[in-house]
Amino acid sequence: KLFLLVCFVALLSISEAKIFSRCELAKELVKHGLPRQDLANWVCLIESESGRNTQIRGGPNYDGSYDNGLFQINDRWWCMNGKPGHDCNVRCEDLRTDDIRASVKCALLIKKRQGWGAWYGW
Repeated sequence: KLFLLVCFVALLSISEAKIFSRCELAKELVKHGLPRQDLANWVCLIESESGRNTQIRGGPNYDGSYDNGLFQINDRWWCMNGKPGHDCNVRCEDLRTDDIRASVKCALLIKKRQGWGAWYGW
């Protein structure tokens, strides 16, 4: 029974991950409010940061922090593990699902405050 439970949990976590094609990603980004004129920049940034993988978690970084999701949003400043928090007021776990609404909203805030230079992949 334990083996079946472990397999079920593993399948659930796999089902939340998505690796977007470029076209799928572009459509989703526009759908969630990214301006069309910046679309090429966002797709390039996402490819560099996460390989278009929604579930990726990078780190640990030199300061012990981790980066989350498509945009590799850092948990030291922008999201909090386990509960909504930090500047984007979002759970880091919500940035690592195939529903990219929270990720887009947070990425737009980051760009507004810090510009493209906020991302190493840029």
